[in-house]
Amino acid sequence: MNTKKTESTGAENIRWNLDQLFSGFDDSSIEATLNTATSDVKSFVEKYKTKVATLNSMELKMALDEMEALQGPLYRLSQYSHLVFSTDTADNQAKMLIAKVQEAGSKLSNELVFFHLEFGALPPDIFAKHAKAPELKDYIYKLGKAYKNAKYNLSEAEERVINLKDLTGSSAFQKLYNEYTSSYSFEFELDGEIKKMNGSELRSMRMNPDASVRKRAMETFFARHEKDGLILASIYNNIVKDKHIEDELRGFEEPISAMNIHNDLTKEAVEALHQVTTESYALVNRYYKLKKKILGLEKLTLADIYAPMPSSSKSYSFDEAKALVLEGFAQFDSEFYDLAKSMFDENRIDAPTTPTKQGGAYCSSSTPDLKPYVFLNFTGKARDVSTMAHELGHAIHAMLSSKQNLGNYHSILPLAETASIFSEMVLTDYFLKKETDKDVKIALLTSKLEDILATSHRQNMFSRFEIKAHDAIGKSLLSAEDLSALYKTELEKMFGDAIDYTPEYEWEWSSIPHIYNVPFYVYAYNFGNLLVFALYQQYLEMGVSFIPLYKEFLSSGSSNNPVELAQIVKADITNPKFWRKSIAYIKKLIDELEALV
Repeated sequence: MNTKKTESTGAENIRWNLDQLFSGFDDSSIEATLNTATSDVKSFVEKYKTKVATLNSMELKMALDEMEALQGPLYRLSQYSHLVFSTDTADNQAKMLIAKVQEAGSKLSNELVFFHLEFGALPPDIFAKHAKAPELKDYIYKLGKAYKNAKYNLSEAEERVINLKDLTGSSAFQKLYNEYTSSYSFEFELDGEIKKMNGSELRSMRMNPDASVRKRAMETFFARHEKDGLILASIYNNIVKDKHIEDELRGFEEPISAMNIHNDLTKEAVEALHQVTTESYALVNRYYKLKKKILGLEKLTLADIYAPMPSSSKSYSFDEAKALVLEGFAQFDSEFYDLAKSMFDENRIDAPTTPTKQGGAYCSSSTPDLKPYVFLNFTGKARDVSTMAHELGHAIHAMLSSKQNLGNYHSILPLAETASIFSEMVLTDYFLKKETDKDVKIALLTSKLEDILATSHRQNMFSRFEIKAHDAIGKSLLSAEDLSALYKTELEKMFGDAIDYTPEYEWEWSSIPHIYNVPFYVYAYNFGNLLVFALYQQYLEMGVSFIPLYKEFLSSGSSNNPVELAQIVKADITNPKFWRKSIAYIKKLIDELEALV
């Protein structure tokens, strides 16, 4: 247990109130929710199975309303169990409830699979009638997407077999990877004392002020991955091969196609994203040469890319951070300010760090009729102020899109970070205008740029590695050394001559959970990031006339595909010229940093 004392920040008593969800584990409505989900889905199946093709548009709307009514209570129960677990990871009741809800959700999904399969098999003339029906206007985008993608569906029996097969196939390999690498334990010498660390704790040593500590930490971390190279490569090969087999059965054109279709992004939009990001690797090179100069290092290795900057120790109380964030939002838009303030006023934020609290930060939303919750670990660092703005941006997005139905309420991943990153940028600009201390400005700019490069160019590098690895494994299984060589090529392409390459980093691919758990997931981070930078550049060009368009865009949730939604803010995401606006914004930040250094 962590018994280390931390300075008071004023966040200690900022705890959320979850009574709007459930009053506690003894709340009788928890068991009632689980029981009702089981009985209601049974009734739904009896009512609609084999009959979807016979429904008129009003009856189809009623069925869809019923389906959302089935799912909503489980969404809220899942949210509650995860929120409680996040604040106390030692809570066994929360763990048991999470498992129960996951089991109930899995059963619900399996029972409902018939509906979209039957809808996808409708004759074109019947679908065309539904598409024009005004009563289905709130559902038609998702229905149209399901109908368009029905060609990738298998029969109900085959879909059930795949779900069951995955339990001992790809899902089992993913579970093995996560459990095995999570079990890693490292002995590491720090301040003359041998300490036992897990992987997260050891990786956090990359932020240590001492370069030798950073280097030793990453050598120790990747040495274990190299030792297990045969196992980790075998797991990866099996996951990729399993995906290739399923992709072939479903008729997907390329390994990345399933994710593009899930995100409803065209191949052209994703290729434009990869192209423009790769073209701008010179900015990565330029930034890390500046960082080497700021740190006064003769050589900058990959272990140093997250090294802390000098004079970045300024701290903030919770109330100071709250005031800065709200002032920044008020400068941008009064509604943004009001919505963010309501999160504080209504006790929807959990802020302190505690021994058994989960790390990190997030915003949680479940159903449109319920405001979101924000989870923080506030320690008073400048980064924590940015994190507060980021998560409140998510909350604002959720509140603006609450007019949507459940199916359209949650943004798809490529658009999910739009309001959060935009809110950070609003805060950063406000910060830079308000701050007079040169060193603090340098710290702000470097922190922002490192976030940008980590969630854009670095994710682009991961994505390029995945594309090449999947293509190669589709032809022949790769050894751990083959995968390391592929990864090294991408590292060198991204960082150029700004970095001294040490051999242990060739094994970094084996430590990236997303490439194992959700192939091609990572490009969405880059998409979301660069989309926001381009939109922010557009805001700087258009001024206040941009704001109502932006709020309409956020209010739309996932009610249309990303290309159409982006057009609300006059953005063409299929055109590389649009993406180059984001590169211009990143270049502007590097120019500002260079002028200060």
